[in-house]
Amino acid sequence: MENILLSVITINYNDAAGLKKTMDSVVSQTWKGFEYLVIDGGSTDESPTLIEAYKPNIAYSVSEKDKGIYNAMNKGIKAAKGKYLLFLNSGDYLVDPTVFENVFSSFDSNADFICGHLCYEQSGKVVVKEHPEQMSFSYLVSKTVYHPSTFIKRTLFEHYGLYNENNKIVSDWEFFFKALGLNGASYQKLHHTITHFDMNGISSVHEDKVQEEKLRVFKNYLPYVFNNENDRYIFDKFKETNKRFRMLREIDKRSFFRKFTTFQLSAITLLMKLFDKRK
Repeated sequence: MENILLSVITINYNDAAGLKKTMDSVVSQTWKGFEYLVIDGGSTDESPTLIEAYKPNIAYSVSEKDKGIYNAMNKGIKAAKGKYLLFLNSGDYLVDPTVFENVFSSFDSNADFICGHLCYEQSGKVVVKEHPEQMSFSYLVSKTVYHPSTFIKRTLFEHYGLYNENNKIVSDWEFFFKALGLNGASYQKLHHTITHFDMNGISSVHEDKVQEEKLRVFKNYLPYVFNNENDRYIFDKFKETNKRFRMLREIDKRSFFRKFTTFQLSAITLLMKLFDKRK
């Protein structure tokens, strides 16, 4: 298959039930202009048998021991041929058979990251998470790009490198932070719900580990900030003050506000000088 627009990559380890749910949602898509890759970590349950049964719908698969989640994802990246990659891990699934058709049937975007909605179940209710209309540095610091509902241009991994295998949980977030936050990669928001996220995933149940790894990433990319005790304190408090930071940044963008403030200060200075002369 030439000129593949999309590669869907599923990684799995001993989750045959979740894998079947994921694969069913992929192979049932009405739009077929994609390739499907399944990277299994040498599962000892029914996963290898299941993968074999779905082989007619899978462009590439492997079942062998790996060094963790991001090592498995990197295997998929190296084997993929699509312009865009979607990582749909076992247990996650596309919300309906027309997801790809809605996104790609009349596709004309060239954005580096194309981000749709993500949904999950919480306390018996379905929660839908959307990305912002415009990506900002403050959003990337305090929140995240939803990996299972984001189409990533494959060439970005050639430019910025593969996922950092030293992290166990946040290497996808680190990649977004590096490409979008520090290097200004292009971004587009989709107004479609793409993926139902499996809340049993590792990043959902190890919040302390997530924060520990994020701090390590910050120290790596922003060494000045995190070698300065006062600045580090500001970032530690960033979440609770995020709205205030965003408001101040938006105000600073408005040239009229800056000009008006400068005019006021100049006028006050002039009046004070005149008042001093009259004395």
